[in-house]
Amino acid sequence: MAIFVITLLKLIVLLFNDLERYSTEQTITSLPFDKQIQSAHSSSNASNRTSPFSLDYYRQYVKQKNREQYMYNKNLFSVNTTRYILLVQVHTRVVYLRKFIEMLQEVETINETLVIFSHDFIDFDINALVTSITFVPVIQIFYPFSQQLYPNEFPGLDPKDCPRDISKHKALAVRCNNAPHPDRYGHYREVSIVQIKHHWWWKLNYVHNSIDILQNRSDYLLLLLEEDFYLSPDALVFLRKMENEKERLCPTCSFYTLGNLEKSGKQFGRLGSKVSVAYWHARFNLGMTISHQVWTLLVKYAEEFCTIDEYNWDWSLVYLAQKHFHFPRVMWSSATRVVHLGSCGTHHKKFCSNVSDIARWKDTETFYRTNRKYLFPTTTLSLHTKHENKRLLKQLNGGWSDLRDRQLCLSFAFKDAKNLSSIDVEP
Repeated sequence: MAIFVITLLKLIVLLFNDLERYSTEQTITSLPFDKQIQSAHSSSNASNRTSPFSLDYYRQYVKQKNREQYMYNKNLFSVNTTRYILLVQVHTRVVYLRKFIEMLQEVETINETLVIFSHDFIDFDINALVTSITFVPVIQIFYPFSQQLYPNEFPGLDPKDCPRDISKHKALAVRCNNAPHPDRYGHYREVSIVQIKHHWWWKLNYVHNSIDILQNRSDYLLLLLEEDFYLSPDALVFLRKMENEKERLCPTCSFYTLGNLEKSGKQFGRLGSKVSVAYWHARFNLGMTISHQVWTLLVKYAEEFCTIDEYNWDWSLVYLAQKHFHFPRVMWSSATRVVHLGSCGTHHKKFCSNVSDIARWKDTETFYRTNRKYLFPTTTLSLHTKHENKRLLKQLNGGWSDLRDRQLCLSFAFKDAKNLSSIDVEP
């Protein structure tokens, strides 16, 4: 009789746990906010997306999601053993994201990582893709000051903002916002351009300071990716190999980079087990990593990062690296383990096509499959090249002179920053 009672109690506990987990998952994935956004997405009336009601709903949605930090597939996550955190910046390109997720499933040891998708746009189809992932722990965070959330006011485009190409004397005459402060080339802010640096800086600060499961940890390594990147099947295995052999190959290196923009970057037969070393520069930003120690150093100079007249996050880092970090070194994979496939990005001025990019995606998939025998090198890594020339930063690119942008940027790093914009800076 006692055995029967104990067995019955165990079954009741298991049933309760299953129901509790199911209830939690249903609550998180079927929030009223999600249903509202799905309704807005399905609506043929595009103006619904910018109505005051919808905007308030979207802003509340972002706050709730960032506060919850719900982890999908959390049974796969181990706080003590997860070394790599893949931090993926996502915009609106659902075609790329779908292929990115398909690719990610083929990366060896991906289930031993945590993937954080950082969004600057709320879209039902994108959310559905991310929340359908089952092979790796996933967290979604949302940049809370996007142009989508603030379409008619700062940080979006305020009707009183100065047009990009208006002359300073005309700007002063009409008294548009920030008229006294054009950039070094005489231009005023472009929302879509400055948002990229804001989002990049916000997500780094948010992950390090506000993701609960990563607090009190300094042993993880962030791998920075975007929705149109393609990782080789051995990317994470090769990254671990670079880490393991760092002391022999480059004990002073501060960064690892899996991507390679060199012409020889796809010669796997000759370079599959080789790495190269150089002084870090913006050209080494493809599939780069940032350790907790490097981040701690960077954030000390947040004020300069946020105030220099440079709209690119990577060139802003170059400025800091050369001025304060004595030209840190980077070790990168001589045969690229990351390929950037999208042609419809911010800096692309010519014709671009999702169709042609998907064709490139298939070509890249074929390329790695053809070179499979050169992936996962079992021998020790060897040094291919070591560049000793320092590429000095000669000038900044401008585009970052608006005092409001500088204040908002600083607010991400310093919660007690004074004289900030009147917008709600709570993440």
